Amino acid sequence: MPDPLFDLTGKVALVTGGSRGLGREMVLAFAEHGADVIIAS
Repeated sequence: MPDPLFDLTGKVALVTGGSRGLGREMVLAFAEHGADVIIAS
């Protein structure tokens, strides 16, 4: 269960370079904490 301190429900994250590597890990973390994620390669 995600930590409520990092609750991103209702937020939108735009991640450039999100298809692999560090960008992909950021996408997964944002999504796990409730953010809607837009991925741009």
